[in-house]
Amino acid sequence: MAQLLRDNRYLAFWLGQVTSVVGTALSFVALPALILPARGPQVFALILAAEAVAGVLLLLAGGVVADRYSRTAVMAVSDVVRVAGVAGLLAFGARGPLWLPLVAACLLGIGSALYDPAHRAALPQLIPDELRQKANALDSATKRFGAAGGALLGAALVTAVGPRGALLIDLATFAVSLGTLLWVRLPRVSGGGEPARGVRAMLGEAAAGVREVRLRPWALVIMVQGTVQVFFLFGPNFALLPIVSLERFGPAAFGWLSAATSVGMIVGSAAAGRIRTARPGLWAMNALLPCALLPVCLAVPVPLALWCAVQVVAWAGIGVFFVLWFTALQGEFPAEVQGRVFALESLGNFALQPVAIAVAPLLALGVGMPVFAAVAVVALLVSTYAVFAVPGVDRLRTPERAAPAVPVGHAVTGG
Repeated sequence: MAQLLRDNRYLAFWLGQVTSVVGTALSFVALPALILPARGPQVFALILAAEAVAGVLLLLAGGVVADRYSRTAVMAVSDVVRVAGVAGLLAFGARGPLWLPLVAACLLGIGSALYDPAHRAALPQLIPDELRQKANALDSATKRFGAAGGALLGAALVTAVGPRGALLIDLATFAVSLGTLLWVRLPRVSGGGEPARGVRAMLGEAAAGVREVRLRPWALVIMVQGTVQVFFLFGPNFALLPIVSLERFGPAAFGWLSAATSVGMIVGSAAAGRIRTARPGLWAMNALLPCALLPVCLAVPVPLALWCAVQVVAWAGIGVFFVLWFTALQGEFPAEVQGRVFALESLGNFALQPVAIAVAPLLALGVGMPVFAAVAVVALLVSTYAVFAVPGVDRLRTPERAAPAVPVGHAVTGG
């Protein structure tokens, strides 16, 4: 990790993005404090839904843009768009016509759709191939640290200066991120002049990204696996965890369980940076196995301490999985398509998550929590190990390439 942070450009990029994560977590705490007292829970849910829908609908377009232009420039534009969104919620979240905060929430979703694919695809441009796995581990772990620190800072600021003051500080964090991105200034990866303009050209590039994934069945099947697991396990767990913990142990329990989740991700991400194996896919899938205990804890009245321990172990496994998975995608796919690849990966994870979150409490109430948990466990186990039927999953790479992949740490041209 020290070798990574000795690179001034990577250090600036890393610090700017950690600052941005802290600001995002801060606003996550401040926005409910601003909107709920003035407009009520239904409007607040509608605002969150507007942000989520805008992000999902434009995620693949964000991947196309990340592959067309400088990825740090795309992230900088994302910061500007999100600043407008936060400013809109600051101005109109608690007062004014409802359409104004809805538009502001959509701007936040658009900004995230631009930022996420560009961020993942930018990392390989900054670091040599041999440090890619450590960079992903550091990125994942520090995001959790930043999110936890931002949430604590947000709670303190809401108490001390109110939600409006907290959101003003969030706006300042975007300035730090923007400054570092403008200083790093990565070149765009695709050469050959200006990209073609028009909706048809962008749709063609999006289709080309889909084709790249389809040419690698091992990557496609793992993306489908993520969709299945989010729908049957992780989305429902996200919705049911605060409800069940509140019923059993009171309001403080959810805080402990959330903290355990962050600790697990940090530990797993850090550990993944040290893994050296010829079969990273086997490690990644086995790391998901403890997640089968998450729905069991929802169905069985386990002690809170044991539940927290399960959260740590399960999310440590998820941290290992994501570091190995992201590293494999960055190594397998040519640099010029990685924005679209990471957009498709995120789309697979998040497209059905809002549906799962909405229907999980109703299904759990209808069929009973034990049946619901049993279905989630079976879905996790089957989807985790069925993917090994596809060649290349155990090694997270294509067994035989029709053409050599572009060496991702070095395939960068000026633009």
